Amino acid sequence: MRRRNIRIILTLLAAIGAIALARSVVIVDQGESAYVTAFGRPVRLVDQPGLHFKWPHQGVRTFDRRLQLDTPPPRELLTRDKKNLEVAWYTSWRIADVERFLRTARTIPDASARLEDMAASVLAAELGGRELGQLVAVGEPSPLDAMMDALTDRVAEQAASEYGLEIVAIRLRRLNYPPDVRPAVFEQIRSERQRVAAATRAEGESQARTIRSAADRERAAVIARAESEAARVIGQGEAEAARILNEAQAADPAFYQFLKTLETYRAALDARTTLVLSADSPFLRLLTRGVPDPPAMKPDRDRESSPVAASGPAGPSVLGAEPRDGRVEAPSRPKRGRP
Repeated sequence: MRRRNIRIILTLLAAIGAIALARSVVIVDQGESAYVTAFGRPVRLVDQPGLHFKWPHQGVRTFDRRLQLDTPPPRELLTRDKKNLEVAWYTSWRIADVERFLRTARTIPDASARLEDMAASVLAAELGGRELGQLVAVGEPSPLDAMMDALTDRVAEQAASEYGLEIVAIRLRRLNYPPDVRPAVFEQIRSERQRVAAATRAEGESQARTIRSAADRERAAVIARAESEAARVIGQGEAEAARILNEAQAADPAFYQFLKTLETYRAALDARTTLVLSADSPFLRLLTRGVPDPPAMKPDRDRESSPVAASGPAGPSVLGAEPRDGRVEAPSRPKRGRP
């Protein structure tokens, strides 16, 4: 009986020792920190990963020191020009001071809730100092980026001093009108865009008319200069032609008149032409009377001795004339009648 009691006692002592040993071991993960507490009061911080020990009566609190990401639900905030906006953001943070975090926030959900309220209050203040047109303006740098950088700095300073948290970034997820006013706002935006489009089209048409008018004036000026230059060139050409014609006519007026008469016949007479004229008509004088005698020229020995020279400038074969005694006779005058 006594041996049995000793065995029970030893078994109890072994169980108590195992339990004490299990409660004395602290395993710290790579991304965690542990705080040893005694009856709820912090005793020491264990921030090195690995196997550590403590007294069995002491407790341990572990804290995840990895980067945390909070996405609180959207909130409705007002801008300086009284525009109601639905704003959604996210916050990335981590625990920097475990002891301060343990005394103030104590748990990660409590810290997330406090950061949400803190960011919402600062964001409301930032939006209240800006108009909507300043927030959605297009350009570099973006006004929203500048606002969120200022928001991150303010929240980071307050969170570090109060809760021992490191704020990495606070950025917007969505910035929009509330669902109940979106249709009216979108309709207003469409009307405004249509007005701007109409004004832009009107301005474009005005510029197009100005460009066309300038192009028409330039075209008219170019055409006028070209026509003036063409008229000048044509006048010079006609003057030169008239000069050459006058020189040719002055060199031999009879021969020039003879050629002009032949050109007139060629233009007026063909196989389909029928003329009813008198035989004495001046138009047919060359055909009825032949080539007139050349004007008297001063004879010289060479011309008198040459029968060809005595035959005149037209030669012995003009209109069928035959040389007789060193002279050229015109063909006999035909009888009157229909030519």
